[in-house]
Amino acid sequence: MLVACDLDGTLLDGEAAPVPGAGEVLAELVHAGALFAVITGRPLQAARRATAALGVEPAVFACYHGALVAEVDGTVLRHLPVPPGPGHTVVVRGLAEGLGVTVWDVDEPRELEPGSDATDEPGTSASRLVLHGDPDTVARLFGELREERAGRLRVLPIRPGFIGVFAPGVDKGDALRFVAGRLGVAMQRTVACGDGTADETLLAAAAVRIAVGDAPHALGHLPGVVVAGWARLPDTLRALVRPLL
Repeated sequence: MLVACDLDGTLLDGEAAPVPGAGEVLAELVHAGALFAVITGRPLQAARRATAALGVEPAVFACYHGALVAEVDGTVLRHLPVPPGPGHTVVVRGLAEGLGVTVWDVDEPRELEPGSDATDEPGTSASRLVLHGDPDTVARLFGELREERAGRLRVLPIRPGFIGVFAPGVDKGDALRFVAGRLGVAMQRTVACGDGTADETLLAAAAVRIAVGDAPHALGHLPGVVVAGWARLPDTLRALVRPLL
């Protein structure tokens, strides 16, 4: 049995603190034989800090929405970098619009400011690009890039004033399938937890689906989904996973 969870808004609350009891229940399930994986938009270094705070170690981290999949010791199992050509166009466009661009080289950030030399950017190992700055400019550029770069890049919102740019095909549901295959777990024996629209493909790919939050929920349309707020999440995980072990 594989339990795959998002972090922010799922195992971590609105203040990025561990949801009370969630780490303990996950550790209990791992002790009983379940495998635990993190599938998150966070960088690997930030995901590691989060699971340390939760007190449970995953078998695998899938970070940047699945662009980087790594074992606990940092061994990279899969890396889907931003294509250099389309990525270069986005970097130049963002800088020209007066935005900053963070290039995440595998899992190390590198900052570019307006006026920076972007000739060789973003290189060939960027897990994601983060464009950040004036929220109105970022929001406008988000809409334009999603339309112009459809099929060549994946563009996702992060928060007001920030957008992420990924390789096409980077997707949490695909990441779950990759992780399950790597760990030798059939998709019929997967459980996924997520809190928002960025987790829709993650939950859709899993056999057991937990949408974290209050009803009515943005993921409530998925077949068989169980909606649970933070207070109920530990008991919900235990009740749904324990009988399957």
